[in-house]
Amino acid sequence: MLNLDAEKVAREPWWFTVHPASGDMPAVEVRFVPIGRVALRTARRAAAAAIGAELPDDEATLSPELMEKAGDILSESLLMSGIDQWRGVGDAAGEPVDVTPERLALFLADPIRFEKLDEAYVRPFVLKELEKNVSSPLLNGISAGAMPAQDTANRSARRTAKAGAKRTRKKVSRKAAPTGKTNPAPTAGSASGT
Repeated sequence: MLNLDAEKVAREPWWFTVHPASGDMPAVEVRFVPIGRVALRTARRAAAAAIGAELPDDEATLSPELMEKAGDILSESLLMSGIDQWRGVGDAAGEPVDVTPERLALFLADPIRFEKLDEAYVRPFVLKELEKNVSSPLLNGISAGAMPAQDTANRSARRTAKAGAKRTRKKVSRKAAPTGKTNPAPTAGSASGT
């Protein structure tokens, strides 16, 4: 059963310690507001716009570099909209300053701080959404029952007629797809080192 009381509690802002207090330096803390639909949609658009011009022309998968770039932009956008207050952040005179987009961009420019905030705020949300949106457990091992996918089918696919589907007759040579019970013929290897 869906627990709306638990979801209401999860929608409340929460504080995160970025740097603990040290000597006479106060702790640096930020207040996160939960990630909502609008913030997520905005972050997705920002990531898509940033990598859109760099997408390959063919239908190939994104390169690791483009995926990292999209992930960084998504995280930055979510952090920019998700941090609404902070403590322990001030100006040169040591006076506390309010959160502004310019100050927050400067705050997030530090790569170590950015990674720490991303790990605490964005990644848990993304992992939770991945688990909600897939029909099977995640293969990275964080879900109970996660198992690697098979590379081959258990048996050959069979043709079925769907109701109302238009059938066309074509002469095509039929060859069964490789299955877990068949072995493909070995192929000749190439000479190495040349």
